[in-house]
Amino acid sequence: MADYREHYLEIRSAGASVVAVSVDAPDKSEALRVDLSLPFPILCDTERRVVRDWGIYNSGEKGGIAKPTVFIIDSSHVVRYAAVDAVVRRVPAAEIVCLLQNAAEGQPVRRRVHIPLFAEWKRAIRNSIQR
Repeated sequence: MADYREHYLEIRSAGASVVAVSVDAPDKSEALRVDLSLPFPILCDTERRVVRDWGIYNSGEKGGIAKPTVFIIDSSHVVRYAAVDAVVRRVPAAEIVCLLQNAAEGQPVRRRVHIPLFAEWKRAIRNSIQR
């Protein structure tokens, strides 16, 4: 989230808003927001309804958390871009800024293909064996 803090003004300048969603309790989420000096809100989904409905629920981590995800939703509430990432590697905020700028210029919103690192494969295998 600190990466999105650093690019917050660029994202806002591109006409977008930033909102985080967490399964943590409101007091814990607010403490994190303050600790990281985040200029955007963290919405709380303590019952994990939203993360399940959106298909981003990760039951294999810490008792069930949201997968790191970025959605670009237009003013008509249509999802124009979605990135569901691994816990160890996430879409950089600078890439989101580029996507937003491209969209503003009428270009397609596309993400580069990510080739998983060895550590990501190792973690995925370990998590699948533990289940």
